[in-house]
Amino acid sequence: MALLRLSPSMLLHPTEAESVVERLLSQMLFQTGRRPSPGEANSWRASLPTLARDLVDAGLPHVEMLIEHQLPLTSRRVDVVLAGYHPTTGEPSYVLVELKQWSRAAVFEGEPELVTVDTYGPRPVLHPVEQVRGYCEYLTDFMPILADANDPVAGLAYLHNATEQGVSSLRALPESAFGRLYTGERRGELHEFLLTRLDPARPGVPVGDALLAAKAGPSRQLLAVAADEVNGRE
Repeated sequence: MALLRLSPSMLLHPTEAESVVERLLSQMLFQTGRRPSPGEANSWRASLPTLARDLVDAGLPHVEMLIEHQLPLTSRRVDVVLAGYHPTTGEPSYVLVELKQWSRAAVFEGEPELVTVDTYGPRPVLHPVEQVRGYCEYLTDFMPILADANDPVAGLAYLHNATEQGVSSLRALPESAFGRLYTGERRGELHEFLLTRLDPARPGVPVGDALLAAKAGPSRQLLAVAADEVNGRE
């Protein structure tokens, strides 16, 4: 379930950006009973149009954006799920995006999965690549339509305000299909990656429909792993 879904071209309409924030505010209140923090609202206002502009510049104006998509059976939400068709396989393809407004961040005391950010003080937070990787793993574990598909999910963290120098130590964490890191200085590389996952010639609306309508539950692979764990106990 997403708070809102729309295409990048819709989000970039001159009168639409602030309207999107207002709709997200009302949908969060309606769906969760709580109002978003000022930080959340400011993040939507700054990051969503930036991502939409990158999608349009990459030639993907008709991909479907599922904004604040709730992971099944949990209260956690993915900032944006991009829904479309894989350009090679022709199958549904989803890209989970974690958006950060950070300009600087550093690995915490040699622990590559934890980072410190100036605005958060000394308290470390989870590396955004590790964060989105966990979302991808969880989604495929609890959405059987994804677990049975051919390479349906990828993930990335987009630090659109950051320079490479400002977050250089974050690259100590290895990347994978479920977790890549892009900064504002590497927009071109971001566009190239998105085009390996999303077909610019096909609108993503049906693929977004399929994910939102799919039933949640543990995948067969997850059940098999759990069974092996139980059977292996003394």
